[in-house]
Amino acid sequence: MKRIAIATMLVSVILASSVPAQEVTRVGGTAANFLKLEVGARAIGLAGAYTAIATDGSALHWNPAGMTGTGRYVASYSNINLYAGIQHQFAGFVVPFGQNAFGVSINNVNMGSIEETTIEEPMGTGRKVDAGSMALGISFARKLTDRLSFGVTGKYIRERIWTEVAEGFAFDFGTLFEPGVAGMVLGMSITNVGPDMTMDEGPNLTFERPSPDPAPGNRAISSIFITEPYPLPSSFRLGALFDILGGRSTLMQSLDHRVAVAIEANDAFDAPFRTAYALEYEWNETIAIRGGVKQNYDVARYSFGAGVSVPFRGLDVSFDYALSNYGDLENVQVISVNLFF
Repeated sequence: MKRIAIATMLVSVILASSVPAQEVTRVGGTAANFLKLEVGARAIGLAGAYTAIATDGSALHWNPAGMTGTGRYVASYSNINLYAGIQHQFAGFVVPFGQNAFGVSINNVNMGSIEETTIEEPMGTGRKVDAGSMALGISFARKLTDRLSFGVTGKYIRERIWTEVAEGFAFDFGTLFEPGVAGMVLGMSITNVGPDMTMDEGPNLTFERPSPDPAPGNRAISSIFITEPYPLPSSFRLGALFDILGGRSTLMQSLDHRVAVAIEANDAFDAPFRTAYALEYEWNETIAIRGGVKQNYDVARYSFGAGVSVPFRGLDVSFDYALSNYGDLENVQVISVNLFF
């Protein structure tokens, strides 16, 4: 397992460095784009620079290797009010056992509904058309040494547009490494690796075509629309966390204060090379404020957030809030809760 983790890290770096910069991107050329949506208020408040930080329930989304850093049972829930009335929820549960950790997650997007219109009935048919997407994940992680962890997630993906459905499977791979230098943590992940998906299920894909021979008795021909397959939105992320005060810092020690800087690079299949930078301050492991900026994203720009951790009936409960600016799509608000027990 240790050799697999190290090989994954090396191959990831080689692949990322060998991909040339592209002027023309493949935006809109992938299926299951909801898998690219960020989850967790803390992660979004840090502008997505989270691959090296994720050690709560949202690690199931960002980097499965981070599950080994929880140390306890963790239940997580995140609700995001996206633009255009779209609702995005994520829930995860992590169970540690020894040097290992196991997790399950659900990632759900509800796009709401609109009234159906046709050429014959431009004012509406009275029926509603809706759409939604979902991914169910099972994750496993192992702490290979006191500095290196490796994790993998397998997930079932389902997308639906009214009566048509696409289904598929994908894998995420991640590593977390603490080199023991200047309070640094390195995280890498390769996400959404799997076969192409096709919108090939549903009653409206089949129809009866009149026979080309109008002779009496000839029946209509059963036909089906042929749909195109699309690849999954695979991406490679490389992140680094630096504790400059408190925490793991070897420069300035503090029991009450922690200041950390995070940077992240994201090389996606359907987008140009992008980066994110973030800063987080935490007092007494109780109150935190954070912020970050994104570079080379189409609409996402900057984020702010805050969090508070309180004990409650034997549990440690953390509440996080984030506000992220998406330019013309306006602001997005995120609320998350993590239960540690």
